Amino acid sequence: MLSFAEGEVTKLRREFKLILDTEALAELCARLSAELGGYLPPPTRIVSVYFDKPGYPLAQRAMHTPGDCLKVRTKEYSPDLGAGGVERVVLEVKRERNGVTQKRRVWVPRTQLQSVIHRSAGLLPLIAGGRLLPVLAVTYRRHVYQATQAWRVTVDRDIGFHHVTPTLALSQQTLTAERLDPPLFLDRRVVVEVKHLGEQLPEWLAALHPGNRKPAYSKFAEGMARVHTFAADGVTGG
Repeated sequence: MLSFAEGEVTKLRREFKLILDTEALAELCARLSAELGGYLPPPTRIVSVYFDKPGYPLAQRAMHTPGDCLKVRTKEYSPDLGAGGVERVVLEVKRERNGVTQKRRVWVPRTQLQSVIHRSAGLLPLIAGGRLLPVLAVTYRRHVYQATQAWRVTVDRDIGFHHVTPTLALSQQTLTAERLDPPLFLDRRVVVEVKHLGEQLPEWLAALHPGNRKPAYSKFAEGMARVHTFAADGVTGG
């Protein structure tokens, strides 16, 4: 197994999400690009698979208490600049509470993913106590803007929600969008995520914070509502 991407210390950060109209998005991306000296970062294609326990307790929390929820997912990146020729996937547990995000991530060779998921109680104690099953696949295109270690902004487009089977989710072969069935729903909205340590944001970026309003968007909650009938009336964001 590869080492933890973020070391042994669990990272803490604050984040907020935005859905921007075309004009506001263009202005923001231009300002972000200027912060990078005019550089426009290339897109990364991401395939993420969300896991839940029987009865969907994690999905229920994401829908009904988005400010206090837990998400378990894998992510695969194309291109994956750190792979070094190894087909790998990152297994991530994301804890969200009162605007603070706590993450634990571990990079796993694709050939070991199934065994790691099955022994997840020992690896990731936050998700102990039940069998994990893949319940949703999400595909999207992401641009990452980061000029400092204090904050970064991601812009996600072409968000697709897919059914996923255990065979695909846990196979030894990299999961790409092409290996999934066509999306059951393609969300044309653009999702902006601002992630920062403490309050270290430039004034123009801090001004975008939505305040105490509920989170603007959750791929997990939105996708479950699009893919699973039981969730269709319950999505609230997160």
